[in-house]
This record gives sequence, structure tokens and C-alpha cells, in this order.
Amino acid sequence: MPSDRSNTVLLTRADEPLARELAARGAKVVTVPCVRREPADRAALLDALTALGTADLLVLTSPAGVEAIGAVTDARAVPCAIAVVGPVTAGRLRALGREPEFVASVATGAAFGAELPLPRGAVLLARSDRALDELPATLRARGALIREVVAYRSRPGADGDVGVARAAVEAGATVVFASPSAVEGFAADICAELPVDHRVVAIGPTTAAAAVRLFDVSPLTALEPTARAIADLALEGSHVARH
Repeated sequence: MPSDRSNTVLLTRADEPLARELAARGAKVVTVPCVRREPADRAALLDALTALGTADLLVLTSPAGVEAIGAVTDARAVPCAIAVVGPVTAGRLRALGREPEFVASVATGAAFGAELPLPRGAVLLARSDRALDELPATLRARGALIREVVAYRSRPGADGDVGVARAAVEAGATVVFASPSAVEGFAADICAELPVDHRVVAIGPTTAAAAVRLFDVSPLTALEPTARAIADLALEGSHVARH
């Protein structure tokens, strides 16, 4: 029996691989980022990068982190190995002419922290000012010497066409949240309430918890943050094709 579930998916961050996967299955994709990126202290970031030695390791956990590094220095000139959390971040780094020495098998903080080869020197985490504590805590528990620098600032809030996003939600679009900040930005600028049965997909348990707290919904949580896994959940029960 065919479902009347909407074939529209609202993405709350720009995610080209996921958008392509959804579109390939026949879904209509609406992207309205719900987190605004702001520059951090560039001098402090450059100082932290300049202090890196060949025995250290630079860790980048998002494309925004890569872009922040590229804004203050030539990524090819970073003297130590660079580790990234997933294929999208790796792609952004390669676009700057630098190949990552390590890419996590699954793009989560837990997998990254468990798999990351520890250097002889320090691990520099260049991340958002709102980054979670899970990764540095895991690395410290493994004996890593951790340094942290704010690469960019994240502010909850819609950074796109709010009217289009609201119309999509009212029409029953599945909402995909990629971070707790995106949940907050969506609630503040797009929709303060969702029906308890509205389909919500969360990329990870921390984001799911934020959705439950703010909307009292029961989000579906992707077992792994891949485009295919997220698309499977987002389109489950719709008319579009499932790979």
C-alpha cells in the first residue's frame, strides 16, 4: 500500500553527498542551514598552527574547520600529519592541495577518538567553540597530550530562506538534524514546535537528545553518519526509491 508520507527532505546543514543521495532516489531536497559560522580569533589560530612540529598531529572535525585553516595559512605548509573525521572533511582538505594522513572509518567522534593513531607529540584540535567534549576526553583517556584552539564560532540560527523551510515542514517534510546547534537554530528561526509524529532524523545520539528536549519527538537516529544510512531513514515509508 503506498504511503502518503512527503517525499521532501529538509536538510539543516549543507551536505552535498546526502543531497545527491536523496535526489538520486527521487526526493525533493530543501537545504536551509540552521547554524551560522563566524570567524574566530585568526591570530590565535595562526599561532596554534605555527607552534605545530613534525611530531604533532592536527585534527579537523568538519569542513568548516578546514576552511578556517585555509583562511589563515597554506594547508600544504602544515608541518605535521593531519587527521580528519570523515570523507567530506577529507574532500575539503584535498581541495586545498593537502592529503589527510588519517580519515576515520566512521564519521563520529567516538570512532575517531578510538581509532586515531596517537602522535609522539601533541594533538591539536581545531574546532568550533561549541564542539562537544567527547573527542578530547576519549583521546586524553588514551594518553594523548591535547591542545585546543577555536577555529570558528557556531551560532544557532537559520542561514537561508526561512519561508521555504517553514513551507516544507508544514507540508510534512522529513527534517534532518546534523547537530544540537542545528536543532536550536531550527527551533529559534523556523519552527518552535513539531507534531509528535513528525519524521525527524538525527545524525547521532547527542543530536537526537537535543531534538527530544526541544520538540518532544521521537527522532530516528542513523546507525552511522553516512549519506546512504541517513537517506534510508529519511525516505522510509515514502514513494521514492530505496537503494
